Amino acid sequence: MAQVNHWKILTDCDFTGYTLVIPSVAVGNVGQLAGDLIISSLHMTKIGIIYSPALIPISGYDPYKIGSNSISSCCELYQCAERKVAILLLRAPLVYKYANQFLTEVVDKFKAENVKDIVILTSSFAHERKHIMTSPFRYVVNDVCLYTSKLRTLDWVEHETKGEPVKILGGGFASLLFEITKEKSVPCFLLYKFASEGDNIPDAYEMVQYLNTVIPLFNDSDLFTQLVPPVSWNLMYGGPPPKNIY
Repeated sequence: MAQVNHWKILTDCDFTGYTLVIPSVAVGNVGQLAGDLIISSLHMTKIGIIYSPALIPISGYDPYKIGSNSISSCCELYQCAERKVAILLLRAPLVYKYANQFLTEVVDKFKAENVKDIVILTSSFAHERKHIMTSPFRYVVNDVCLYTSKLRTLDWVEHETKGEPVKILGGGFASLLFEITKEKSVPCFLLYKFASEGDNIPDAYEMVQYLNTVIPLFNDSDLFTQLVPPVSWNLMYGGPPPKNIY
């Protein structure tokens, strides 16, 4: 059976000049958590829902507003018109068999919509960090990336590429998506952090800080006072232990 992807666009939007951020489902979910933090802090609006055989079907409460009648699904598109940024947030891994076709369609669709560039946020296994005295962050850019010069002035550590294609172990679909952007000549900047499973909320805050250095999403004043954790983080690791067990 041929794959069919359905894009349910809730609000019309002209994506010309937008930056599209796509967090990958990866070790520690650092990219996803950073995406959550940006969506909550910028009060972004949900403007689209995607259905595809590549997506594991899940649903849940609105992760950003208590008492909302909205239901969240596996793959949703959020927009901040003021900052000209959109986030395509996935909440489950892609089905490997359909991943390439799905991600290719995503890149093709937003290229046709005239997005300025694509940013991929992800993470990699902590034990893959070979030089422990350097920053835990790494970046990758393709040949048409808009931020290459700026990144070099920041003196960040670039991903150590050993042959092609780029491989980020533990990074989920990030490597595949990056290669598709190269093939389609869409400007792309990939940022990842070495991480382990556990409480990765501090990693998410740090990733947003790094991203904001390259792409100003927040005002120049104190960044952390502008970041609003989503309500879905309140019981991320369950409630406190019941007192009657002591």
